[in-house]
Amino acid sequence: MILNRAARTLSFSILISFFGSSVGVQALHLAVSPQEAQQTRSQGDAFTMVDGTPEHIIGRSDLLHITVWNGLAVEDATVRVAEDGTIFVPFGVDLNLKVQGLSSTDLKRLIQKESLKYFRATVVQVVIEEYNSSRAYLLGEVAGGAAAGQGVGMYSLKGRQTVLEFIIEHGGFTAQANMTGVQINRVSGDVLFLNLSEVIFQGDENQNPVVNPGDIVWVPSKEIGANTYYVFGEVNAPGMVTSQENLSLVEVISRAGSFTPDASRADVYIARGDPNQPEVVRLDLKSLIQEADFSQNAVLQNNDVIYVPRRGFALFQDVVAAITPLLGLLRDTIFLFGLR
Repeated sequence: MILNRAARTLSFSILISFFGSSVGVQALHLAVSPQEAQQTRSQGDAFTMVDGTPEHIIGRSDLLHITVWNGLAVEDATVRVAEDGTIFVPFGVDLNLKVQGLSSTDLKRLIQKESLKYFRATVVQVVIEEYNSSRAYLLGEVAGGAAAGQGVGMYSLKGRQTVLEFIIEHGGFTAQANMTGVQINRVSGDVLFLNLSEVIFQGDENQNPVVNPGDIVWVPSKEIGANTYYVFGEVNAPGMVTSQENLSLVEVISRAGSFTPDASRADVYIARGDPNQPEVVRLDLKSLIQEADFSQNAVLQNNDVIYVPRRGFALFQDVVAAITPLLGLLRDTIFLFGLR
């Protein structure tokens, strides 16, 4: 424990005459007491909401820096939470407080309340310097670096962190990372499969849950037999579709949210190969549906681009003109990020 004292009597005497006991009144009238907060929070949570803001839940081994102004002097101490979840606060009142399960705001209010038994007014600040009580694991295709805290490892959770925030903070994705198949194994036994590319490109936060203490976050490799398909045009969820199996055209369009009402189902195009001279195949899914022509439901190849035009926009040269820039963009992405 590190303890420092700095007397600033004159300045604080002026301030106390201004504030009076208003701080104490605020501290003594809490909607939920810190003790009640401790009892209602789950031990599996890394954060709690306090006045609409997510805050870290204090636990064993966390390092706290506490500053107290009692109207006469400023005192500060750096204390580590003990194994029994308590800390010793040596600010004149000699408090031994149970802090496990509290937020920093809860602890601030608790110290204020106790201090007001001895002082007319107090101002308290609580800063968490080390987050050690809640940890999660990060494995797989995570980029390492020279800096500490990057790459595969076990890391502390700093309050509320989503999966994407957790991965980016600790190095981000490697060139071979399969962002569409990220997996979380939870302490409860639940397993989540997430498509983080939908978070990045479509803003789908349903694919970006909060990391819980004890979670194992695994980022798989694109090289583990994964096929990637790119779907554009008149589908409800355009973007990248990944599968360990070879998918048919209908399966890929289904995974991309199926057709929009304006889609030309009779003119679906598959493009592959050289972006400057792509091989373009036209398929008629309308005849597949109406005439059971299963030859139109082609099995796709890795990195195929599927384009569904709008009705009335189905001239071959127009489609090629629309697809070519997409193929060029994908080629540049593959070159820059090493995707295969």
